[in-house]
Amino acid sequence: MTSNTELSKDPNEQQSKEERIPLKTENTPSPKRFHNDKLMISTLLIATLITILIYTVPDWVFLEIPTRNIISEILAFIGIENTPIPTLDPNSVIPEFLKGGEFPFLEATTQTPGIHIPSTNGDYWIVKACTGMQAGGLLLAIIMITEATWNAKIRASTAFFIALFIGNTLRITFHLWCVSFLVTQFNMDSETAFYWAHDVSSKVIGFFGTIFFALLIEKMDVPIIDQFADWLDWMWWRLEKGFLFFKGLIVSDNN
Repeated sequence: MTSNTELSKDPNEQQSKEERIPLKTENTPSPKRFHNDKLMISTLLIATLITILIYTVPDWVFLEIPTRNIISEILAFIGIENTPIPTLDPNSVIPEFLKGGEFPFLEATTQTPGIHIPSTNGDYWIVKACTGMQAGGLLLAIIMITEATWNAKIRASTAFFIALFIGNTLRITFHLWCVSFLVTQFNMDSETAFYWAHDVSSKVIGFFGTIFFALLIEKMDVPIIDQFADWLDWMWWRLEKGFLFFKGLIVSDNN
């Protein structure tokens, strides 16, 4: 049953009102993921925990040894004499400069492999950080918590790990070549040469390397850059909300 008032309404007016009512379609934007505090906090905490476990629980000697062996072969191929140092003496005390902290944050063990380069008169140890598993553990953790199929996650993790091993091995080889070059060609002392060839250049290489690996993972259908963006947007959104809240308190107190 309808009233006379409803029947007397202009059909064109009713149509114009209906056109103004937003209809939910497949293209209607969904609520922002970063507005979900529970999701953002839980994924951030889980990723942090997984990163710590990946880096600290294994000693990564099984990766350090093949890394050292390949580096030694490449250096010999390009004409830099070197001698692989099999291991430290199992009965000896680990030198303090090889330690990165107390267990489980040790950077080296009695099994840590190294390389002796006569031209620099230096011993260079392939410690845990040299495996690249600091950034590696972080990216693997983000792969695990990013929304994607498990097939995509497995493919991305495999491709990333292989690329990390190859890239990291070439990076360390480049560092040691630079040390030898600076010492032999510019008479630079080995410590200063190592500082410039390793400590400084590794930061630049590591920065661009991380970008490359992130893009590689994206190509494998795991949108980790979106996950990073969600965390950053969430932090900024929460800062804005907090600022507006305290601004409101200050205004209300003044009134």
